[in-house]
Amino acid sequence: MKIKRAFTSVIAGFSIAVGCLAINNLSANAATTQNGVTNDQINQYVNNATLEQKVGQMYVSRTPQDPNQVKNDVSKYNLGGLIVYDADMKGLTQQQFKDKMKSFQDSAQTPLLVGVDQEGGLVSRLTHSGLVQQNGNQFAFPRKQYEEGGMKEVVDDAEKNATLLRSLGINWNYAPDADYSTKPGTFMWDRTFGQGYQQTADYLSKVVPAWQHDNLVASTLKHFPGYGDAADTHTGFAENSKSLTELENQDMVPFKAGMKAGADSVMVTHVIYNKIDPEYPASLSPKINSLIRNNCNYNGVIVTDALEMGAITDFAKEHGNASVDVLAVKAGNDMIMTTDYATGIKEIVSAVKAGEIPESQINASVTRILQLKNKLGLLKPENLMFRKPTNNNNNTSTIINPGNTDHKNPSVISGNNSITISGITYNNDKKVAFINGKVSDPAAEGSMIMTATNANTGKKITTAVVGGKGVFAIELPMTNEVQNVKITSDDDSYAAVTTKVEAIKADKPVVNTDQNNKQNSSTEKQTNKQNNSVKDEVNITLNTEKQANSAKKNTQVVSKNINSEKTTVTNPVYKSAIKTNYQGKNVITTSHDSAAHAVAQKSNNNAKVLPKTGTKENIVALFGLAITSTTALFGLALRKKN
Repeated sequence: MKIKRAFTSVIAGFSIAVGCLAINNLSANAATTQNGVTNDQINQYVNNATLEQKVGQMYVSRTPQDPNQVKNDVSKYNLGGLIVYDADMKGLTQQQFKDKMKSFQDSAQTPLLVGVDQEGGLVSRLTHSGLVQQNGNQFAFPRKQYEEGGMKEVVDDAEKNATLLRSLGINWNYAPDADYSTKPGTFMWDRTFGQGYQQTADYLSKVVPAWQHDNLVASTLKHFPGYGDAADTHTGFAENSKSLTELENQDMVPFKAGMKAGADSVMVTHVIYNKIDPEYPASLSPKINSLIRNNCNYNGVIVTDALEMGAITDFAKEHGNASVDVLAVKAGNDMIMTTDYATGIKEIVSAVKAGEIPESQINASVTRILQLKNKLGLLKPENLMFRKPTNNNNNTSTIINPGNTDHKNPSVISGNNSITISGITYNNDKKVAFINGKVSDPAAEGSMIMTATNANTGKKITTAVVGGKGVFAIELPMTNEVQNVKITSDDDSYAAVTTKVEAIKADKPVVNTDQNNKQNSSTEKQTNKQNNSVKDEVNITLNTEKQANSAKKNTQVVSKNINSEKTTVTNPVYKSAIKTNYQGKNVITTSHDSAAHAVAQKSNNNAKVLPKTGTKENIVALFGLAITSTTALFGLALRKKN
C-alpha cells in the first residue's frame, strides 16, 4: 500500500489491475453442474436462441401489478428476472406470496431471478410491506446489528434472512451495501456499515458467504465503485469528485473484498465520477465497467441500478432522449434493471444488427446470467429448450387477498399515508414543469411509484420513483392550457392530491396600426436627423441591452417556492450551480432543470432570477446599463433643446 501511494496515478491504475488479478469470482466457477445443467448445455442454448430471446434474459423488471401481464410478458419477452417491492407483498399472507411467485416461475421458460432490496432498516421490503413481522435486530441496518451484537449477529441474521427469502420464492438480494459514507445525514449514511473502509471490507468478506449460504440466494455488492457522500440519484444528478487512485485506495477496497469472497453480482450506481468519466453516469460508463472487468478481473453478473431513477431520465433528456438501455449494454452491463423491456429489447437488437454492439458481448452476458441461475439450482435441461410464448390474457385467475394475518396492521408502518406537494418549478422556456413533493413514509425510497394523471381526462401523463426520505420530483410537459394534475401512489393507502400546472405563455404579438405607420415627411426627416446625431449613444445602449437579454436567456426560471436556507447544488454535466440567499434575497442561477427542482423540493419563499453569468457580473451589467441609458437620454434631451 505504501508503494502504491508513491507511484503516479498512471502507475496506481496499473497496480489496480495487477492487485486484482488474484480476485477469484467463485460464483461463476461454482456454476457448473450443480444438479442442474452443464456448461455445454448453457453454451448450446446461447448458440441456438434468437437474439431477441437472449436480450430478454438481460432484463430484470419491476413486477407489473397485473399478475396476468406478468405471466404474459415473462413468457413473451423471455425476461431474465423480476424485482419485488412493497406493492407486490402488501396484504398477502406468506403462502399467498409464495403462490404468486410460483405462478410467475411457471410462466417462464427459463426460470426467473426474483430480486428484492433486503438490506435492513428502512430498506427492508419484507417488514415494511407487512409480509413478515419485525423481529428484534434481524431486519435492522447492519450498522445497528453490529453495534448491538457484533459481527456474529450480523452474520447470523444474514443467514436467517437468506433462508427466509428463498422460502418465499426470492433468490436474489440486492445487498449487502459495500459503500462507505463519511458524513452523517448524507443519502447513503444509514445504509453503510459505518466502520471505515477496511472494516467494511472485513464485514463483506464475512457477510457475503452468509447471504449466499447453500446457494439459496445470490448477493449483490452495491453501489460500485462506491457511492460515498453523493446526493440522491432517484431524483436527479449526483457526482463524486474522487480520483481513480482515491477510489482504489478507499471506496473500492470493500468491493474487492466482496468479490474475493465470491459475490454473485455487482450493482453499478448512477453517480457521475467526474475525474474518471465526466459525461456518463457510472451505470452507462464503459470506463467504470472496465474497472470491474479488467482491473478487478471479476466475471460475475454486473447489473445496473434502476434506470427509471431521476439521474438517468434526466441524462436521457439532456442527450436527445438517447436509449439508455443501449448505452447500458454498450457500457458492459449484463443485466438492465428497468420496466421498459418492450421498447428496450427492440432497441438493443437493432444496435446489435447495426454493428454497434457485438453479439459476442450479448452471448457472454447471457452465459453469466444462466450460470448464476444454474448455481442457484433454478435450471433443468428442459428450461433450455425452446417453446412458443404462452398468452395469459384469457387467464382470469387472481390472488385472493383476505388480509395478512402475519402482520396485524401494515398501514402503521406507512405513517399518515399522505402526499404533500412542496412546490412546482419550470424550465427556462416554461415548457416543462416539475412537481416536487414528499410522501409521509421515508422508507418508500426506490419502492414507490408516483403517477401524474390529467385530473379532467383521467389520462396518465408520467411517473417518477420516490427518492430518499420520501421525496419525489415529477417532470411533465406543459400545454397551452392550465392542467389540473392528479398525483397518486402505487400504494392505495395514500390519498391522491391535485395541483395546477401553468399553461405555456405565448409571446405577445407586436401590434401595428395605420396611425403608427403614418408619418409626415417633415417629422420623419427631423426624427432621422435626431437619430443620426445620437447614433453612438443609442448603439452603446442597445449593445448593453443585448448583452443583458442574452444573459437573461440563460437563466433558469424557478417557481414561487424556494426557501431561505443557503443551498448550493452543482450540475456535474454543465458545471452550473444553484445559489440562494444572496444579500438576503433568494437567487437562483442554473442551466439544468434537474438541479433546479432538486433545490425546489424544500421551498417556501419567493425567488428572483439572475442571469447565468453570476451575481457580480449581473450587478456590473445592470449598473452599466443604467448609466449608459441615462447618458444617452440626457444627450438626446440637450439636442432637442438646442
